[in-house]
Amino acid sequence: AEYMGILVQTLINQVFIETMVSVQLYVCVILSVCTWSSCVALQSCTFNDTSTGKVFDFTSLINPAGYYMFKQQVWSIGGFSLDSMSADTQVNVTFYLQICRNIFPPPPGCDDIGAAYSITSDGKCQSWGNIDVAIFDPNPYKDGANIKMYHGSMIDHTNFNAGNVYFVCNQDNKFVEAPFFEHIKAANNQAHFKFFTHLAC
Repeated sequence: AEYMGILVQTLINQVFIETMVSVQLYVCVILSVCTWSSCVALQSCTFNDTSTGKVFDFTSLINPAGYYMFKQQVWSIGGFSLDSMSADTQVNVTFYLQICRNIFPPPPGCDDIGAAYSITSDGKCQSWGNIDVAIFDPNPYKDGANIKMYHGSMIDHTNFNAGNVYFVCNQDNKFVEAPFFEHIKAANNQAHFKFFTHLAC
C-alpha cells in the first residue's frame, strides 16, 4: 500500500509538471509575443544565436532558492524612474529576480506575476515582466544574450512594465557573477538588469 501511494504521488507530480509546461507554452502562443521555439528556449534556459551559431546555456543561473534578492541605493528621477547612475533623489530599493522562471509565490506585498520585482522602502511593489511572455535576443554589442520580458505591472489600460536581463560575457572573471539593477527607461517603462557571467562568453 505504501509503495502504491508513492507511485500514485509520483504520477501526480509528473502530470502536474507536464501540465504546467504545456500551459506556459500555450500562454506564449496565445499572446503571440514569442515563437514556439523561443518559448521552448526559455523553458530550457538556452538560446541559439543563429547570427553567430553560438548556443548559450544559462540553466545553472536559475537560483534553486527561487530568486536572487539584492538591495541597491538608486536614484529616483521625477518621482518615477529608477536609475543607478543619474542623480536626483536617492532611494533604497529591494530587487527580486529569477532567471527563466517566474517567482512563485511573488515576494511579500506583490500581487502581479513576474520574474523581476522592485520594492521601494514604502512597500510599493512592481513587476518588471512575466517570463511566460518573453523572448531571447542577442545583445546589441555581441557580448552575450538577453531576455526581454513583457506584461509586468499595469500602468494604464494599454501599458505595462517590461524588463530586460542582459547576460554579459565576464571576460577573465573581472566582475562578480551576480545580477544587479542598471536603470529604467521611463519612455517605455522598461527596467534593465545586468548579469556578468562566463556563460555569455
